[in-house]
Amino acid sequence: MKPHVATAWLGGCSGCHMSFLDMDERLIELADKMDLAYSPIADIKKFPVNVDVTLVEGAVSNVENEELALLIRRTHAMWFPSATARRRET
Repeated sequence: MKPHVATAWLGGCSGCHMSFLDMDERLIELADKMDLAYSPIADIKKFPVNVDVTLVEGAVSNVENEELALLIRRTHAMWFPSATARRRET
């Protein structure tokens, strides 16, 4: 079974997602190995809970970003923040 992968874009410049798209034809190979469950580059409105891996880009800059970040942390065993989306300790 293919892993369900998500990418989340919090407050930021979208550079990580643009770099992802710059993979060009390698994206086709990657698509054969995973299911894209959620991403700002796909037309999916609600973040799913059945995701195996989430890549998080950007920083928490508003309430909506915070809600999404908390949802990802609560419901996903594996999530990988970019350098600007590091987990804030309280």
